[in-house]
Amino acid sequence: MMMRCMRQLLACAIGLIFLTTVSVAQEKKDNKQIKDKTVQVLMRFALSLMPEVYTGPDGKKIAIDKKKPDEVLIPLDDARRIIIVAYRSSQAQKCDLKVMQTLNHNAMVKYEQVFKNWTMKQKLYINQLHIFTVLYMTGNIQIEDTETAKAKEEERKKAAEVKPTYSCPEDERKRVAASVDAYLNEVKQAIGEELKRRGKLGSNQKKNDGVKKAEK
Repeated sequence: MMMRCMRQLLACAIGLIFLTTVSVAQEKKDNKQIKDKTVQVLMRFALSLMPEVYTGPDGKKIAIDKKKPDEVLIPLDDARRIIIVAYRSSQAQKCDLKVMQTLNHNAMVKYEQVFKNWTMKQKLYINQLHIFTVLYMTGNIQIEDTETAKAKEEERKKAAEVKPTYSCPEDERKRVAASVDAYLNEVKQAIGEELKRRGKLGSNQKKNDGVKKAEK
């Protein structure tokens, strides 16, 4: 019961932001509505569920030392942004909007690549935070003490074989789809403007280098 209440409170906290079609700029303004404590709880459990070793696309092993969280964790405000995206992903999943869910996640990845300079460990953590939040919000994972977890282990195995069913009215599906579309457009525009800005900086740098050479 406590876990269900906690999930409902979290859904309400994030849902306040999600009630309207939220743009990237608006998310930056509104994500303060999610309290630090809520973000920290999700961050902590996401970290605890990370594998100790990841194998990269090139076959190299990436070790995660959970005793050194500073190597993995990201700032609270950035974690809020990821959680908001993950909440949108969970809503898309509940409404069986699989393509929208994937596009929503991919837009988040592109945004982080362009605007942030994360380490590989932080990138892995961001993905884990997104996955954990989605699983938590869709009821596919629970936060509970060790004894309770052991007692429910067998029950979970059986439950894992049954796909959860959700009731998503048509107006809800449209609202979720519209929110994802708006997010995709905002990310595309933000990235386009940023790349254009960098292009101008690069052009100015070339001009400056030409001036320096001429002065010599």
